[in-house]
Amino acid sequence: MTDEELRNALQDFLVQRTGQQARVAALRQLAGGASCRVYSFELDGSGGHRTLVLRLDAVGGTAGNSEGTLRREEYELLAAAARAGVTVPAVHWCGDESEGLGGAFFVMDLVSGEAIARRLLRDQRYARTRSALPRDLARELARIHAVDIGDPRLAFLAERAAGGEDPRRFALAEVGKYRQLLAAFSGEQPYPLLTLVARWLEQHAPVLVRPALVHGDFRVGNVMFDEDGLTAVLDWELSHFGDPAEDLGWLCVRTWRFGSDDKPAGGLCSREELCRLYAEQGGSEVAPEALRFWELFGNWKWAIICRVQAARARAGRHPDVELATIGRRVAETEWEILELLEGRSAAAWLPRAQ
Repeated sequence: MTDEELRNALQDFLVQRTGQQARVAALRQLAGGASCRVYSFELDGSGGHRTLVLRLDAVGGTAGNSEGTLRREEYELLAAAARAGVTVPAVHWCGDESEGLGGAFFVMDLVSGEAIARRLLRDQRYARTRSALPRDLARELARIHAVDIGDPRLAFLAERAAGGEDPRRFALAEVGKYRQLLAAFSGEQPYPLLTLVARWLEQHAPVLVRPALVHGDFRVGNVMFDEDGLTAVLDWELSHFGDPAEDLGWLCVRTWRFGSDDKPAGGLCSREELCRLYAEQGGSEVAPEALRFWELFGNWKWAIICRVQAARARAGRHPDVELATIGRRVAETEWEILELLEGRSAAAWLPRAQ
């Protein structure tokens, strides 16, 4: 489908859905993930002029990725988050493959700002943003974790949630998910450290009494910001019900510090400050051992994702240099895992191997 054909199909959809005259112009593809295409466009109609964003399934792909959500589900997640006060783009219309756009999709507001983490952590123009973001991130996490998981519009997440009575089942489910990915994409290459850590995680899975909505990919790089602070939380495709501490631990994974290793929480602040701010903004108290479990889990998860991306590149279906080079990061992440297991900074909370 050409851009002009897509523009016409989108315009026809909007006319039909709104029952009003509408003109779509300046359709332009933006950077997007592997699971969807992202376009900005101008909409003129009886409601005035607006700049909007179209999130559309990737060409030749399914409506969602193997671990993530469908476009309609992402639409419902953003709507639920907005109802809970999370800073997200407003969503407007949602459609499926039958609408003629070449896949499932939804339309949302365009949000100002950018999401390039290296600029955030290094550019002088974002000095004030770096000071504001720890509190902003803590506030958004607290609001995400306060989303009503009993909302029937989120029933698709309830259906996928870990069942049973084991109070560790949410952590065990996440470990099991990535253990399966490791097995599926390892090929003939052994990963003894990652296998060992999987066993450690299963043995030390934390108890959870009350699950919450977990964003699943909450990190620097998945939030938009400007010179004053956070402008939007993005990329909800890995959301699920589970332990709120998982989101805090993922934010502390070393990869998301982009060189600012003296500030473990996203290169912005300490773990202790993140937890303090999270509690001040209405989040529950996070036990140090739970945060550290999820930080270790996050590094292990990232190592597996790196391996999966490299395997996708080698298979030829996604011949992308970035995917191939991500595979080289398995080794550096394994080193970080060893630091967490045996390093001096971790000695107080992780038992050393006998």
